[in-house]
Amino acid sequence: MGLCCLLVCVFAAPAVPAAADTLYVSDQLVITLRQGKGTQYKILKSLKTGDPVEVLEEGERYLKVRARGGEEGYVLKQYLSRETPKSKVISRLEKEQQRLKDELAKARQRGDELTAQSRDSGARAKGLEQSLGQKEKDLGTLREQFEALQRKSADVVRISEERDSLETENTRLQVEAQSLRSENETLLRTGMIKWFLAGGGVFFIGWVVGKVSRKKRRGSFS
Repeated sequence: MGLCCLLVCVFAAPAVPAAADTLYVSDQLVITLRQGKGTQYKILKSLKTGDPVEVLEEGERYLKVRARGGEEGYVLKQYLSRETPKSKVISRLEKEQQRLKDELAKARQRGDELTAQSRDSGARAKGLEQSLGQKEKDLGTLREQFEALQRKSADVVRISEERDSLETENTRLQVEAQSLRSENETLLRTGMIKWFLAGGGVFFIGWVVGKVSRKKRRGSFS
């Protein structure tokens, strides 16, 4: 049974702690917390490297401390240090390193997800660009068709106007033709009447002349 159950010898910390200060059990060490200042006192608890203790009283060789579990007793001053033990620092750094690794893994996973999303977004964007290009082509075709329809519509209007004009002209010509036919018929009837009258007059005059001639010839014979 050793004085402090020392596992591995360490360098002692010469600094004198102040009351209510926090010290740590030095590296690679297990010490005992006793009821009094000496090995003859009862061991209350074993303290290992990195265990913090709160200093209650200072002494030349021993310090009265309170352990993390609330136990109060005495330990040798030389086995306590203000510096955080390297093993505790290493453990903390290892935990921090693991945390950073986990965060890095999550970041990489997130990066992979974002890369995948970026690829998907790129594919969708490419698809949208192709669709937009096709739509623009379709729009251009529709514009050409619309312009062609406008031109045809203008031609239809022009042809319709020409047709209306021709129909109007045809109606006018039909009216004029009818008027001419009427005039022609009137003239024809008038001419026939004149011819008939003229012929009748000639016949009457001839008849009169003949009759006069016969009377003259009878007078000559009597």
